[in-house]
Amino acid sequence: MTDLEWDQLLAKAAEVTEQGQATDGWQTGLARIDGQAYPCYAKGKDALHVAAYGRRPDGSVVLACAEGRPIKPELQQELSGREQGTVWTCQYEHSCGALLIVKGERPARYLVIEGNSGHIGFPKGHIEQGERIADTVARELREEVGITDFRYIEGFRVDSEVLTRKNRNKMVTYFLAEFDPARNVLHRQEEEIRSIWLLGYVEARERVNTELDKELLDQAEKLLSGLGKA
Repeated sequence: MTDLEWDQLLAKAAEVTEQGQATDGWQTGLARIDGQAYPCYAKGKDALHVAAYGRRPDGSVVLACAEGRPIKPELQQELSGREQGTVWTCQYEHSCGALLIVKGERPARYLVIEGNSGHIGFPKGHIEQGERIADTVARELREEVGITDFRYIEGFRVDSEVLTRKNRNKMVTYFLAEFDPARNVLHRQEEEIRSIWLLGYVEARERVNTELDKELLDQAEKLLSGLGKA
């Protein structure tokens, strides 16, 4: 089967026949989907669906069927003892990022980036194996725009679920933070970022090209106004 064909199994209901104990609650077994049987790991008892498929170094594929929404780092960590070198593709993803404002400036200016894909928004990226959300935010700010010294502004966290271009569910988590240009050297990650701007609220809202990013700016501006920072 091709990767596209494996992709089409993601989120499908699976009838799992358990065969043995694996690790961290994952059972080994066979998943029956549309009359076909596939080797799998299963976690949970009811309403199991295909949460991911993993391609092993030898080219074979194993499914991960679950009740909840395991993401790639969780699968890698929980199954690493049995699946070293397996590359997982998940139905559910989780990215984290931050809206950044320039410290001490009134009205606030926001850091807006344009990715090489054409998306205009804010720095963010996928959680990697072993990372906490805060680790991911710090790494993405450092890698994408060169910011290493920043401070979170309390009272702002937005969790939103979006559908990716590959028709996969993704949770995105955004925070609000401020940075001092005197303590950071802005530079873009050329492999991923085309442009970086520092823009006021109105211009930033006109520049970003998704409704979610516009809503993030609205919520950030409302909070900053209450704090006297807008």
